[in-house]
Amino acid sequence: MLCAACSTGGGAAPEPVDAAPTTTETPAAPTSTTAVTTTSVPLDTRSALRERLEVELGDTALAATVVEQVDDWLLPRIEQMTGGDILGSDLLSYAPSTAAAASIDSLWVFSWGFRIESSTELGPVGLTDPPPPMEALQPGPINEQLARIAAAFVRRHPVPIIAQWEVARVLRELGVTDVISVEPQIAPDGTVTYLSAPDVVTEGVRMAAEAGVEVGHAGVLCFEDHAVGCLLAAGKGGLEADVPTGVTLPSDYDDQPGQLWTRSAADWFPVDILGRAFLLG
Repeated sequence: MLCAACSTGGGAAPEPVDAAPTTTETPAAPTSTTAVTTTSVPLDTRSALRERLEVELGDTALAATVVEQVDDWLLPRIEQMTGGDILGSDLLSYAPSTAAAASIDSLWVFSWGFRIESSTELGPVGLTDPPPPMEALQPGPINEQLARIAAAFVRRHPVPIIAQWEVARVLRELGVTDVISVEPQIAPDGTVTYLSAPDVVTEGVRMAAEAGVEVGHAGVLCFEDHAVGCLLAAGKGGLEADVPTGVTLPSDYDDQPGQLWTRSAADWFPVDILGRAFLLG
C-alpha cells in the first residue's frame, strides 16, 4: 500500500508527493486518444478507477493489481482531481500529447531508474527510503537509451537540452553540448534530496533563465509510462510541453533498477496515480 508521507524522486518517489499544490489552477492535460465508454450504472470510485485503467492499460489483471494498491484515503483525491469523472477525465490518460519536432524549442529529458554500483553493498531503495550517495549511482540502461534518443533528436533539430543528471552525464559522454544538467540537492552532510518531476521542471526553468535559454515549446523525452505524468508536471510548472512526434520512447522495464518502483508496470502505476493525485488533486 502507498503512504501519505511518500516524497518524490531518487530515493524518494518519482512523481509529486512532496506537497499539495499551492494553486488551484489545473494545467492543460494531454488529450487521451482512448475512448472511454461510461456505464449507465453508477460505479464506486475504486470500481470506476479499475474500469478506466483496464481501458488505458489494456490489461485487466494489471488494472486490478494497480487498484488494489491504492489506499482508501487516496480515493477522494482522485475524485477531486478528475472532477468526479474518473471514466472520462484526461488527467487519467496514458496517451501523451505530441507536437511536430520542428515546433520544439527546448528538449526536456526526465530520468528513469538509475542503477546502484554493483561494487557497493547498497541495495535498491523503496519509495520512502533516503537516496543512495551520488558516488554509488550509475545512469543505468534506460537513461543511456534516453540520452541516445536526445542526441539523435538534436542532431536533426538543434535545440538546448534540459536533462536530469543521469541523462546529462551520458549526453556529455556522447559529446553533446548545450546541455543543462538538473542535479539532486546535496546538503553539507552529504544527504541527497532527489528531485521529483515537478521539482525538475521548477529547477530547470530557473537554470534555463539563468543561462539565458529561451525554453519556448518544450519537447519531453522520458520512459513511456512516465510520459503523461511528466507532461502534467511540465504544465503545472507553466511549460507548454508535448512529446515530439516520431520519437519512440523507451518502454521496456529494467529488472535491476536502483529504485524499486521503476522495475515493473505493477510497481510503477500505483506510484504514478499517487503522484498525479497529489499534483492535481
